[in-house]
Amino acid sequence: MWWKCFSALLVFACLVDSTELFSDDITISVERLIDISSQLVKVTIKYEITNDGSKEVNSFVHLVQEKEYSRLAYVSATASKKDTKLKVSKIERGKYNIKEGFVAYKIEFLNIIPPNDKFVVTVEYELTEYLEPHPKRITQAESQFAIYKGNAHVPSIYPVKQEKTVILLPSGKLESRTTVSPTSVDSGKVIYGPYTDQKPYAVAEIVVHCENNTPFVVATDVVRVIEVSHWGNIAVEETISIIHKGAELKGSFSRLEFQMDRRGNKRPVVTQYKTLLPASAKDIYYRDEIGNISTSAVRKMTDVIELIVQPRFPLFGGWKTDYVLGYNVPAYQYLYSSGNKFALKMRIVDHLFDDAVIENLKLKIILPEGSKNFKLTTPYPVTRHPDELHFTYLDTTGRPVITIEKDNLVDFHIQMFTLHYEFDRMQLWREPFLACAAFAALFLVVIIYARLDFTISPDVATESRLQAQGQVEQLTDLHADRLKIYDHFADAVNKLKNSKDLAIFTTARKKAENDMKNIGQAIVDLQSELKATNADISDKVFVIFVPTY
Repeated sequence: MWWKCFSALLVFACLVDSTELFSDDITISVERLIDISSQLVKVTIKYEITNDGSKEVNSFVHLVQEKEYSRLAYVSATASKKDTKLKVSKIERGKYNIKEGFVAYKIEFLNIIPPNDKFVVTVEYELTEYLEPHPKRITQAESQFAIYKGNAHVPSIYPVKQEKTVILLPSGKLESRTTVSPTSVDSGKVIYGPYTDQKPYAVAEIVVHCENNTPFVVATDVVRVIEVSHWGNIAVEETISIIHKGAELKGSFSRLEFQMDRRGNKRPVVTQYKTLLPASAKDIYYRDEIGNISTSAVRKMTDVIELIVQPRFPLFGGWKTDYVLGYNVPAYQYLYSSGNKFALKMRIVDHLFDDAVIENLKLKIILPEGSKNFKLTTPYPVTRHPDELHFTYLDTTGRPVITIEKDNLVDFHIQMFTLHYEFDRMQLWREPFLACAAFAALFLVVIIYARLDFTISPDVATESRLQAQGQVEQLTDLHADRLKIYDHFADAVNKLKNSKDLAIFTTARKKAENDMKNIGQAIVDLQSELKATNADISDKVFVIFVPTY
């Protein structure tokens, strides 16, 4: 029985929520600004919400057309009074009776709106690769034109008291625009409205065709690798693929015409752009498959480092290039610790260039070997892939790699992530010990190798030379003994002069003669052996070691 009551309560809650979202007692007034002056479509909508009913309201529904949703980068909402962020969540398809062709987002208020009260909400979103180059191919000397397709009315599930849409145009010629009365053009703007008393889901298709020489530069793939070292450094490297998705170049490229073109920044071509790096970045490098690109320049600003990226060739429509950008930052600015617990706080992506569009970003975070218990917090939803292992110098079990992926990014997504993990500080000394052990083992192997003889057959000349060297050393020792006997005999002669003791002298003389005879015989024997071993050396030493006895 209890489950029936629970089901009834659940249905009742859904009905109440649906009533709050789609109440006919809510009316709105809207001001919308659509900026198409760059390759992005930036939309800012200011809703003034009026609760004309008798019930409190705590949420609001914002609609996006289906064709815009496919190119939608993000949706954000703020309360205009306090300029505070509001929670925005996508309403699942089929959950409510949303009309076909629209996607709904629920915006939750910080405070409820009482009856007969008003609340102002500002919604912002951006569309990527939404503008269509027209014509799709142009020559080098022509300007680029683009088409914007939209709705003159702000789509809404609520009745609209009054609305007005302003489309901000890029500098250049306005080729054409759809008229939905009242429509006016003023100072680079196309103004639709004001319109009053519009029904829900009002649609009036419009097309604006205008000159737009902003390069439609898109980063198709960005692989960002962050390698963390607990020895005080964090290395960042990005592999970036860039393509110009504007009107393609028709015909051949002329360097002479390009140099003589006086349009400057009004040409739909990329010659250089600015990338912003952290202020503490150092050891910056910028290279491609050929090698280092020396045309880049670095400027240190107050809070950032400005890198002027200049490709090897200008990028026209349809042209692309690839390059690698890397730098190092000190770990103490981004890595926080308490005991064995660590937290890494860094940007998911850097500022690549103004009004950047990144089709696909893959972020890899390489942590020190031995890290565990990972917890990743991101400011917006991302796709996390299974953890991997990365092996480099002196690694045994491998370094854990946290990999996340995100599609369709703009400058809004330049936000911080936080990665919590644990790491035993004793692991810091493992690699130095391994290095010491490796060097010690290497030296030991060299010492042993130097002492071993790996020759298969004996070297007769070397052995003969070594044997002769030993025999010469023995002859030298015998000669030294002979000199000592001479010295002892000279001492005996001097004692005889002083003491006149002939007996002592006779004993000393006999001993000297006997010793000289033994040494002389030994010298003769060694000379014979030396002559048999090496005749040349024997002849040279014969003069010195003449036997005397």
